[in-house]
Amino acid sequence: MSTRPDADREGTEMPSNVLVLAPSVGGQQSDICGELLHGPDGRSHGLLVTCMESPAERLAAWTDHDHAEPGDATVIDVETAARSTAAVDAEATAPTNAVVEVVPAEADLVDLGETVDRHLSRLTTDGETAVCVHSVSDLLQRADERAVFKFLEVLTSSVDGADAVAHYHMNPDVHDAETVRTFEVLFDSVVDLRTASVSGD
Repeated sequence: MSTRPDADREGTEMPSNVLVLAPSVGGQQSDICGELLHGPDGRSHGLLVTCMESPAERLAAWTDHDHAEPGDATVIDVETAARSTAAVDAEATAPTNAVVEVVPAEADLVDLGETVDRHLSRLTTDGETAVCVHSVSDLLQRADERAVFKFLEVLTSSVDGADAVAHYHMNPDVHDAETVRTFEVLFDSVVDLRTASVSGD
């Protein structure tokens, strides 16, 4: 599955910011995540933001791919007391050839945004960078809707300005339709894996 380019960004092969609507379970989500991370020609760097899943689980989206470059992955691990036992166990097997930075559970979205920005700036000066945020739904468990919207508004702008590409996972099954529509306006394209459809501005 692929997304169509945004009409205002001639010369790019995919939109800068893509919202992926998918249930929390299902292999199709992993497939599209890997495709968006690497793109058709491969990307030099991966920047992965994870809340509920462990760094090792998120890194699988980067390494389980034809263009995998595990040494070029950076994971921002947002600590959470709600992380599953399986995810905690998986942390013991996290690859040592990836950079992992832990954001404390007590940190707010401003702190998280500064951490993401720092790594985004570092990576984009050294090659093409793809960002994965997993997930918007998890962020909405940490902060209110207004704060998460502002965080994503700033991040999508930073991604666009850095000539990077990013996708953001959201589980539409745990939000009402109005909440999903509120966040959709931030993105160049929306991939809805429930209907396997792609929309864009």
